[in-house]
Amino acid sequence: MDYISVKEASVKWKISERRIQKLCEENRISDVERFGRIWLIPKNAKKPADKRYKNQIPALESVLEQYGSYVYNLALKLSGKPEKAEDLAQETFIKAWKHLVNLKEPAALKKWLHVICVNEFKMMVRKETRENIDYIGNMEALENDSDLLTDVQQIVVDEIQMSEEIVKLRNGCFLAMSRKLSLNQRITFSLIDMFGLSISEVADILDITPKAVKGLLYRARMNLDAFFEGHCNILDIKNPCSCEAWNKFYRTREGLQKAMEAKLPDYKEKGYLFDLQVREKIAYFYRQMPEQQPPQEWYQNVIALVEDLYK
Repeated sequence: MDYISVKEASVKWKISERRIQKLCEENRISDVERFGRIWLIPKNAKKPADKRYKNQIPALESVLEQYGSYVYNLALKLSGKPEKAEDLAQETFIKAWKHLVNLKEPAALKKWLHVICVNEFKMMVRKETRENIDYIGNMEALENDSDLLTDVQQIVVDEIQMSEEIVKLRNGCFLAMSRKLSLNQRITFSLIDMFGLSISEVADILDITPKAVKGLLYRARMNLDAFFEGHCNILDIKNPCSCEAWNKFYRTREGLQKAMEAKLPDYKEKGYLFDLQVREKIAYFYRQMPEQQPPQEWYQNVIALVEDLYK
């Protein structure tokens, strides 16, 4: 019979050498041999099921039921696309489950899921763009901009009656425009203005100062305001872009893809100055975006993938 060492088994099964030694001591690996301090493992031996977690699969269903929709909506607001949101939320739960034993405080699970989801999102963008996406810029200038951030009161906009299709188009447009922000502005804006996290929570997630978060939020809001103020006729009937026009544009796939590749121009380049009424209206429309539910198949798929880890 051919044998392999503990180190070789560790590479083959992608678990630690210490864990394999423990499995050998518990006689969990068939036909294992010991010579002094050395364990010899049959080359064709199968990786033992991980009983530390297998009995926790029902607990996974409970976690998914409690946080599945929550993480999916976070992923949707970060990615801006339902298909990417499903993949991102799925990877978040799988990564969380793999390292669940390292979570010392169960009460911190929700916050931990935030961090994992944002990190997975950054990795996704890095793979797509093949660029360094963690660059923030001049930190001093960013923190100085934090002093310009204005608290905006929540208002109710007197909306014109719109069809369900037009409302979906408007929400899709606003979500698409948030994707055109620089990455760190996009994450900050999504987490705070769309998802409702606090500035201090986002500072912890991004590992930057609260003042830097305020600076990013200020720039994100100003860039979005500068764009919508001169384009969207929901804000001003004189503006050229209506949801009906956007619908026609959307059907021109090539034109849409080219437009989505470009970033929003910097508000300073346009000479845009803060307008409280514009900011209040835009804040209202972003807050009005309804929560989405992932399909039932998504829940089943996450559970199946986690179960596969223990086969």
